[in-house]
Amino acid sequence: MAEFPDMISPHTSLRHPAPQPRSRLLRGSSQVLFFIAIWCVSEQLLHWLRWPLPAAVPALFVVLALLAAGILPEQRLAAGADWLLGDMLLFFIPPLLAVVRFGPLLAHSGLRLLGAIALGSLLVLVGTGVVVERTLRWERARQERRPTGRTSR
Repeated sequence: MAEFPDMISPHTSLRHPAPQPRSRLLRGSSQVLFFIAIWCVSEQLLHWLRWPLPAAVPALFVVLALLAAGILPEQRLAAGADWLLGDMLLFFIPPLLAVVRFGPLLAHSGLRLLGAIALGSLLVLVGTGVVVERTLRWERARQERRPTGRTSR
């Protein structure tokens, strides 16, 4: 029996067709809008409470809590997160322009600022590495416990 390209083969899934580029763009855009909405709500809440925190901090904890509780599956945020991480360089351009703009400040206090920037970057890198490593260990331990049929919650 000859197969025609416009016919559905027995191996084609009707429930989950391959994502088209347009739907992938739409899905990624909607996920980025979700991140922006969480950030905006967090910003308003912090403003109302008069807490001097960046809005990204509580927003990150909200997303983490939704993921950990299983309310929000990881796959629902993967495309948007990949998109944002892929364009991460764009988030570093404004600070670079600020450094170029304030040249006299750098001439006067350049070494102290450079030391503070280097130390701050090192602390962020080490802190991120520790958090990622502990999260991966926790996730691996959780995955190892899952097949045995034990559930501890």
